[in-house]
Amino acid sequence: MFSFSLIIPTYNEEQEIEITLRYVLDYLQKQSYTFEIVIVDDGSKDNTVRLAQKWEKQYPELIKVIAFPENQGKGSVVKGAMLNYTKGDIRCFYDADASTPIEEVEKLIHEIANNGYDIAIASRALPESIIEIPQPFYRQTMGKIYNLILHFFCLTHFKDTQCGCKCFNEKSINIIFPRQTLKRFSFDAEILFIAEKHGLRIKEVPTHWRNRKESRVHPIKDSSKMFCDLFKIRWNALTGKYE
Repeated sequence: MFSFSLIIPTYNEEQEIEITLRYVLDYLQKQSYTFEIVIVDDGSKDNTVRLAQKWEKQYPELIKVIAFPENQGKGSVVKGAMLNYTKGDIRCFYDADASTPIEEVEKLIHEIANNGYDIAIASRALPESIIEIPQPFYRQTMGKIYNLILHFFCLTHFKDTQCGCKCFNEKSINIIFPRQTLKRFSFDAEILFIAEKHGLRIKEVPTHWRNRKESRVHPIKDSSKMFCDLFKIRWNALTGKYE
């Protein structure tokens, strides 16, 4: 039997964090494998950390809170959690608003534990996926354009790189995350690029998904940063940083 780590990166999630913790804890306590829930807070300015620590005190064997004093970017705190603060045989990072139902994580775990994949990623873009509550039109359009650019630069063949639910075995973690350089929005694309470069087996899995809240991504400013990040990935590859 394997152990499982659920990593929840947070930033100003006081409206969601307790709902999500109650939801995922209730589900994981019913499973046969051992687990831990690790909250990695990216410098929240609200009560996210205090609320999460309340749950940590109530369930000290199951929940751990790592609070970074300054905002670093989701990619940075996920990297830190994967390498330094978790110990599961399978480790998953998961959106704090639970846009991907926690039951869907079981599909990803199955692909790694039973079918020999190193990585399994939830995908909203496969024909079998079910989108219960869609994103606003402009967000959907941004995602499609971003994915077209990824394909144009030959950085990925996956239909959806940005869904915030991805599982990794220990082998893939030790290969990918020490090589990860991006700290913010495009880190998902970078880690998948590194994984494919090193021949890791990746399974894209259709998922249920429900948009839970408005994204903090700015449609113009952050889109330009994400586009620049894709050049960084290609440059890093050319200069051997992912070897």
